[in-house]
This record gives sequence, C-alpha cells and structure tokens, in this order.
Amino acid sequence: MGTNRSYPSDLTERLLAGVSPDARHLIIAGARSRILRAGEVLFRTGELAERLFVLRKGRVQFSRQSRGGQEIVMGILGPGDVFGIGSILTQRVQYLGTAESLDSGEVLVWTRETILALNDAYPQLSGNALEVALRYAAEFADRHERLVTVTAEERLSGALSRLGVRAGVRTPSGIEIRIKNEQLASLADVSPFTASRLLKRWERAGVIRKGRGVVRIVCPEKLIA
Repeated sequence: MGTNRSYPSDLTERLLAGVSPDARHLIIAGARSRILRAGEVLFRTGELAERLFVLRKGRVQFSRQSRGGQEIVMGILGPGDVFGIGSILTQRVQYLGTAESLDSGEVLVWTRETILALNDAYPQLSGNALEVALRYAAEFADRHERLVTVTAEERLSGALSRLGVRAGVRTPSGIEIRIKNEQLASLADVSPFTASRLLKRWERAGVIRKGRGVVRIVCPEKLIA
C-alpha cells in the first residue's frame, strides 16, 4: 500500500465533481492505494461500512445472497466507480452487499474517520456521494422495471450491452467482456439455462463469440436490434 496523490478524470467527474484542484489533491492524499488480487473480498454484506472505495483498475462484483442462499449479482463495477458509500454517513450503517475483485486491479481506499473529516472540510463530497447512490438506485429501479416489462432476451442483450460499455475491452475482433454465464444471467434476471440458450443462438447468428468466461460482442448493432 502507498499514498496515491494523482487522480483520474473519471474520479473527478464523480466523487470529486465541483471540488477545487487544490482540494482534490488533499482528498486524494487522504486515500491509500490498494492492489487487488482476483477473488479478493473487500467487504461482506452486513459488515459495518468502515471504508470508501474508488476503483482505479480491474473489475469488482457487487452481490448479495437471497434468503434461499442464491447469489444475486447486483452489479459489476469498473474503473472510476465509487462504492462503500455508507462510510460517509455520520450514523454507522452496514454494507448492503459483498464486494469481490474479479481480477487483479487497484482501488483507492479512505477510512471512515478520514472521509468524515474530509467531508467536514469539503461538504461537496457528501453531495457527490449522494448523487452516486441515487444513480445506483435508479439503475436498480430500471432493472426492476425491465423484469416486469421486457422479455428475457431483451434483458440479456441489455445487460450485455451495458457491460460492454462499462467494463468491455476493445479488441480487433470485437468488444471483449470477461464474465461467466451465471453472472450474466443474474445481472439480466434470467435463468442460467435461458442465458446459455440465447448466447448460443447469438453465436450462431454471428452476433457474439463465446469462450470460457469470455463473451466477445462482434456486431453490437445486431445485439441492440
């Protein structure tokens, strides 16, 4: 670990939006850079929210278990995403899900004490954190609406398209997304069987190419159509 005093543009657009350049440097100086290993758990559902995170590199899965013990993938976060937002509240709250690194990466981490002190000096932080939280809430609301208004195929294509934008890697042969069928099915609120069947159909039609733990979008326009 070590202090990281630089900041990426996507961070300033979210957590640090509207904060002066001098204040940005001071806020970043209060964070620590943490290198992530694949499969590393940053926090679990129900633990006290003691740290605020901003993802610099890699991907983090945010999930929780259903009452029946089934893992529900609530989102896959990419560089620039902010999570652990409950740590900025003066009243102690619990994390709403489990955050697990899907591959090697890097996060900036603020302890609760540090981020509260910074928020006292720069109240814009809590306003920005609220906007991030509202954006996540809107995504979950949209997801619920899709569950009751659109078909399983539309939900799967939409989930894959959003992943392509958020966490996809451009390659000469298409947009590559590292994801397992089970994760994609959970994000799209469809069964693994339905996800597998639709992916095979799209592969035969030349829309995607499928590998072990990888989906490559070859024709985005056909996927949207």
